[in-house]
Amino acid sequence: MDVEGAASRTEEKADPSPPGGFQVYKRRWLVLAAVCLLNCSNAMLWLSFAPVADKTAEHFHVSLDTVNWLSLVYLVISVPFGLVAIWMLDTIGLKCVVILCAWLNMVGSIVRELSVISVLSLGSLNVVYLLVGQCLCAIAQPLVVFAPTKVAALWFPDHQRATANMIASMSNPLGILIANVLSPALVHEGNDIPLMVNESK
Repeated sequence: MDVEGAASRTEEKADPSPPGGFQVYKRRWLVLAAVCLLNCSNAMLWLSFAPVADKTAEHFHVSLDTVNWLSLVYLVISVPFGLVAIWMLDTIGLKCVVILCAWLNMVGSIVRELSVISVLSLGSLNVVYLLVGQCLCAIAQPLVVFAPTKVAALWFPDHQRATANMIASMSNPLGILIANVLSPALVHEGNDIPLMVNESK
C-alpha cells in the first residue's frame, strides 16, 4: 500500500494546519454553504404565508386565525424540539442532524404541495395537509438554527469561526426577507397561492 502517496493526497485536500495541529479542509466552505441553504430555505417555508395571510385564508376558506397558526406552529414546536436538537448535535453528530433537517424540509415541502394540488380533491383536508407540512418543517428549524456554531467549531480554525458562524446565522433572516418580498410579489389573489407554494418549496 502506498502510504506516502496517500499522505500526499491528504495534504493536497487539507489547508496548512495552523499552530496547535487543528487541520482544516477546503470543503468546509461547501459544508457551510449547505447549512446556509438549509437555514435560508427553512426560514422561507416558515413565513411564506404570513405576508399574504388574507389571500391564503381566501384560497383555503379558513379564518385568519387558522392562517396565523401556519407560522405560530414553528414557535410552539421549537421549544421542545430545541432541547432535542441540542442533544442530537452533541450526541449523534452534525452530519446526521443536517441530513435529517434536509429530509424534514423536503418532506414538509412535499406535504405542503399536496394541499394545493386540485386533482387530489382534498376539500377541507387541504389545510390539514398544509399544517402537517408546516409542522415537519418546524421540527427541522431548531436542528438547522443551532447548527452554525457546531459547523464553525468543527470545520473552521479559530480565526474563521466568527465569520463562519455569522454567515450561517445570517442565512435565516435572509430567508425571512426573501419570503416577505417574494410572497406578495407572486400572490395577488387567492388563486395565486398554489404558485407561491410551488416557488417556495
